[in-house]
Amino acid sequence: MEIQVLEARSSKGYRKKVCAYCRVSTDALEQENSLENQIAYYENLIQSNPEYEYAGVYYDFAISGYKEKRPGLQKMLTDARNGKIDLIYTKSVSRFARNTAIVLKASRELKELNVGIFFELQNINTLSSQGELMLTILAAFAQAESESGSIGAKMVYQRKYEQGIPVQYLERCFGYTKNEKGEFVPDTEQAKWIVKIYEMVAEGYSLSAIADEMNAAGVKTDKGAGWVESTVKRILENEIYKGDYIMHKNYVNEERKLVRNRGEVDAWYIEDDHPPIVSRQLWDKAQEARKKKRDYLDMDCQIREVTEENYPYKGRLFCAKCGSPLTHRIYSNGNRMSWDCSGRRRHGKDFCTGIHVPDTAVRQWKFDGNIYISIKDSRKSIKEFSYTKESSWSRRHKKKEFVREVPEFTEENYPYYRSIFCAECGSRLVRHIKKHGDIVWECNGRKRKGATYCEGVRIPDRVVQAFMPIRKAIYIKERKGRNGTKHYSYSCKKPERATRKEQG
Repeated sequence: MEIQVLEARSSKGYRKKVCAYCRVSTDALEQENSLENQIAYYENLIQSNPEYEYAGVYYDFAISGYKEKRPGLQKMLTDARNGKIDLIYTKSVSRFARNTAIVLKASRELKELNVGIFFELQNINTLSSQGELMLTILAAFAQAESESGSIGAKMVYQRKYEQGIPVQYLERCFGYTKNEKGEFVPDTEQAKWIVKIYEMVAEGYSLSAIADEMNAAGVKTDKGAGWVESTVKRILENEIYKGDYIMHKNYVNEERKLVRNRGEVDAWYIEDDHPPIVSRQLWDKAQEARKKKRDYLDMDCQIREVTEENYPYKGRLFCAKCGSPLTHRIYSNGNRMSWDCSGRRRHGKDFCTGIHVPDTAVRQWKFDGNIYISIKDSRKSIKEFSYTKESSWSRRHKKKEFVREVPEFTEENYPYYRSIFCAECGSRLVRHIKKHGDIVWECNGRKRKGATYCEGVRIPDRVVQAFMPIRKAIYIKERKGRNGTKHYSYSCKKPERATRKEQG
């Protein structure tokens, strides 16, 4: 019996693929210099060792070690999974991560891949027999140290809050700036737009109309972006514009995420903290206008099963712009319902700009028969609608038909039309144009001889195009999923039924 010795790869001149991981938690200049020094140190350390093959330095800048989703860390783990790394150098456990669960999860996964982590400060290699035990203890200490620092920082803010010393960040808010004395004062140019926003809301304008007004005027937010409804809403809900300030409006939770304070921790409300931009009278007037709109939308808004019994006007509402039926839409977490133009929903805004009618408006009307609804020309918050009976609308209008331009049936437009066949009977698939211009390819065998000959296949043209490039004949099969959805696949093998037919 002959015994062959399989030598360890190290004895065959194998060089370990070694990398390093660095991290700094802030973007301060001294931290940036520290990161550069760490990278230079590890590059020299690895490249100067003849037994090592340099596999790079991975790093994360200005990211907390408590977070797992760090680009540098995740890229390093991916490369390790792909066999590009044998050993990882890092300064210490706390530089790798400040969360015990992250440290252990990563080290155990890498250990299964036979990839070690060497923590220089603690002199621990995770591939050693005692590595994981020591690592667990040190990782717990690193996490405790991090949490202790976080608690200390929170206590500093807590003492300031209790003493009534505001911790302000007004410089981040549109409308405010700092003067030469370091005091927060209204920014003259931006403040006039804040006043305009509150005035427009008080007059009944919608948030979208206000955002359009700001964008049309070329005004940018404090971050240099355009305006949207949510931006306007945040300004209207912010008490700083009337001179007040809420301390601890947000807080950092146990998962180290900044979240809205909804009563979980104490908060402090300070009146007349800084110069206001809008008067309290204008503030209250704007809030009352917003409340009026919410009350209007919430009026009798209990959503019931959408039947003709519960909604007797179902199927009798139409869009006055294109003549399409209005279909119901439930939104706001199931608390509100509207009737929207189906023409726009199906064919897009190029077909019809559409209409959105709250159900609370429709149920106040009294009408018989079908009605065609239009919106009055108003940019205000509570939209006003008008409607006409079907007989009156039909005399002046005609229902808009959606027509899709169909490409001419040429080899240039359909280079695959000679190469697609039915996987069941082998018949060629032929083009069929549906009512609104949609193109499908269907089995010619079924079309000519009926369903008893072949159940056939019917595949949209867009799906066939996804199979491109098609260089030779393919046989397409159709199957239905559990929820009724259709799935398509193809093969280059001719079905047996077609082969027997040719041989016969």
